[in-house]
Amino acid sequence: MKKNYIAFTMAEVLITLGLIGVVAAMTFPRLMGHYQKKTTAVKVQKFYTIFNQAMMLAKVENGEYKDWIYTDTEFLCRNFLIKHFKTINIQTNVQISGSFTDGVAVTLEDGSQFVCTKRINGSWEGDKLSCVYLAKSLVKKDDFWDYGKIKGSRNIFWFVVNENTGMLEPPYLDRENDYLKQRCTSENPGGNAYFTCSTLLYKNGWEFPKDYPW
Repeated sequence: MKKNYIAFTMAEVLITLGLIGVVAAMTFPRLMGHYQKKTTAVKVQKFYTIFNQAMMLAKVENGEYKDWIYTDTEFLCRNFLIKHFKTINIQTNVQISGSFTDGVAVTLEDGSQFVCTKRINGSWEGDKLSCVYLAKSLVKKDDFWDYGKIKGSRNIFWFVVNENTGMLEPPYLDRENDYLKQRCTSENPGGNAYFTCSTLLYKNGWEFPKDYPW
């Protein structure tokens, strides 16, 4: 008794594989973009959380933030904060684009970094401590790093310590989203480039808004 076998021709197999390849090429970048956004958002939120935990521990040991006594950014970071982080490396006298000076760069276990300073554009900021979180490790020893040369809205997230509460928070929380997006999109270091990207993320529940300049 003769049996009939059902099979695909080589042409049909090649066409099917080609269609699968086209679909994959169309969807893979979107999936990767979503994954990168999610990973970055989680990193920024984790930094925000552990930094404020460090601030609370430091306040238990040393009293209210406004009463801390220190001579420069390095003394402040080493004696009050850094001991509460799990770090790989610490660098001092870091400059970012000429305006963010006298910085202390801390490399964390996951390879990300944060740089803190109390000196902006060469001026001592009093009680205001500014910290930039870098989702990717970008600061190298003795580098004069220009954040205008990279896609900062993906990597640079600026925070400040509230002088009254002593806790880290994004800047300009009272501003409208249009203003925040304009500052986050800006590539002019002199105009506080990427200054409000952290604020957009924070106000959206630690998720990047659909219209975020990724």
